[in-house]
Amino acid sequence: MPRRTTIEIDEDLLARAKRALGLATTRATVEEALRRAAAHAEHAQDERAAQQRKYLERLGQHVDVDVLASEEMWR
Repeated sequence: MPRRTTIEIDEDLLARAKRALGLATTRATVEEALRRAAAHAEHAQDERAAQQRKYLERLGQHVDVDVLASEEMWR
């Protein structure tokens, strides 16, 4: 749901973004930049989660999880 917001924007940066994205309006440029930033952050988060899953899957090859979970480990 669109909402009117007033912000100060660096005009040179906005012009660069408009050229880079090939967009004519400030609104379209800001919305596309926000879409891309959100998508990039979500992708990076998904990548980190996938790397953590891989690490945890391989952990069993290097560590005896049963020993770590046992009370003997902590005596």
